[in-house]
Amino acid sequence: MPSTFDEMGQVTDRIRMQVGEGELSEAIETLTSFLKTVGGELYNQSIFLKGKHKEYEREKILGMGDKPELRSQISMAVLNLADDIDERQLENPPTSKDFTNMAPKTEHIRQQQQQFQQQPQFQQDNPHFQAQCIFQGDMAQYYLAYDNSIWMYNPLNNQTFQVGMKLPSQDFRFAWTLFMTATGIYYLVDRANIIWGQNFGMPVQVGFVKNL
Repeated sequence: MPSTFDEMGQVTDRIRMQVGEGELSEAIETLTSFLKTVGGELYNQSIFLKGKHKEYEREKILGMGDKPELRSQISMAVLNLADDIDERQLENPPTSKDFTNMAPKTEHIRQQQQQFQQQPQFQQDNPHFQAQCIFQGDMAQYYLAYDNSIWMYNPLNNQTFQVGMKLPSQDFRFAWTLFMTATGIYYLVDRANIIWGQNFGMPVQVGFVKNL
């Protein structure tokens, strides 16, 4: 879900500062908390490092000796993950101007609708899902099918129906655009699988995409 950090762009600086000051436990906690919103291999690596550091601390408490070389290896691995966050630009949120510039184009919507209509009826009625779009505070479940259609499952009445579509991004920083057909509302999905929406014109993280 959305990051708990108030100011984007400062997470990796904070991690490096904590490592430099010898606060490795705090650095790992900062790292895992941020990457939890991202998921994927980077988050898995941070969890692995957290476990290695816990093991290091436990052995130290049990009197099994300090292992400075292991601590150095963990510290360097944490710094490398901070570099990965910077390289993938995971801290750069979209701006209001980005949303304006990346509004879905009518021709893209029409082309996607035509592709849906050209599919066999059986395929239209039995979509195969590749990912789940999880929105904060929304009890409904949203799924992305392989044909780029978006489906909503309502757990209250056990009904599933198509509500939107996946459209191409118009900016290389973002992976794709999630367009809700009925309302015309659209969301930007970045390359960290974070879903960005708008709240009174201000970009906010509203959820994330989880691959199935």
